[in-house]
Amino acid sequence: MANLYLTHKCNRGCPFCFARKVLRESGGRVDELLTVDEVRRLLDRFQRELPAVGLLGGEPFLYPHLDELLALLKERKVGAKIFTSATNPLPAVLERMTPEQAKADRINFVVNLGTRDTYTDEKFANLDRFFRRFAPVSCLSYTIFDLNASASHLFDLIDEYGLQRAIRTGIALPILHGGNSYIALDDYKRASDYLVRVASEAASRQIVMSMDCGFIACMFTDEQLGHLQRCGGELNFSCGAAVDIGPGLQAWNCFPLFQVGRVDAMKASSLRELMDMLSAAVKAELGDACGVKPECHTCDLMRRHLCEGGCASFKSCQENISYPSQINS
Repeated sequence: MANLYLTHKCNRGCPFCFARKVLRESGGRVDELLTVDEVRRLLDRFQRELPAVGLLGGEPFLYPHLDELLALLKERKVGAKIFTSATNPLPAVLERMTPEQAKADRINFVVNLGTRDTYTDEKFANLDRFFRRFAPVSCLSYTIFDLNASASHLFDLIDEYGLQRAIRTGIALPILHGGNSYIALDDYKRASDYLVRVASEAASRQIVMSMDCGFIACMFTDEQLGHLQRCGGELNFSCGAAVDIGPGLQAWNCFPLFQVGRVDAMKASSLRELMDMLSAAVKAELGDACGVKPECHTCDLMRRHLCEGGCASFKSCQENISYPSQINS
């Protein structure tokens, strides 16, 4: 899968957002857009490998050509997963769309949610209106950032609006060379306790917390892993990031590594080749050390490819220390 990075524009301002540094240092290029013609060229090259794409930013609802883009994806029979805060007014194309039409066109939404106090009344009204229309094709996304925060409001909203009973759960990660707030490696044990507690509450309400990328197997005890599995969540300790492709058809591994070795997507003949090119670019800048902790090179789970040792973005942080580049077998 590939993510189409449509626009830098966003007015949400989440402190853990990977894009904040890009927005702050954009040098006046905040309006830079991925054009519909660029997407058309991309599909001409890779369509057989793209049954669906992610649409992200920035904020996709602020992308001025969303109507034309969704029409192109429908014409090419490409599904779309739209990552949004849903705090802006509905774009015209979504005003005209019903949940049934969205399902038929394979359009669904992932809504990154904060606590109620992070929304103005106007933004929360927009969120309410969105949920009342698109709840059947929407799930929540939640980023672990405040280890003292309650997640009960997520479950309440799922019940209130009839949202899908699964939450895509990530962990706040550092962007290369800084610029956002994130969970430090020293706090990963606390983060594991937090996730287990939240997942238990979710399970009691028949809601599943599924892991996104960034988690490390060793942050959990065996007992915690068993409990999470019993709660129904999918355990994931691999780098599941899709390739991100943005304005000018520049590609990068994922947003934490936005500044590492971007390449021209059109120089690859396949998505597999593009991913290999990006992997080589990351290794060239950050080295080929396995994992983000010193003990990763002796880890049996890494040797058996059951854990990839965390996000490579930590290798650019002050937390980074020297460690071997090979896994001891």
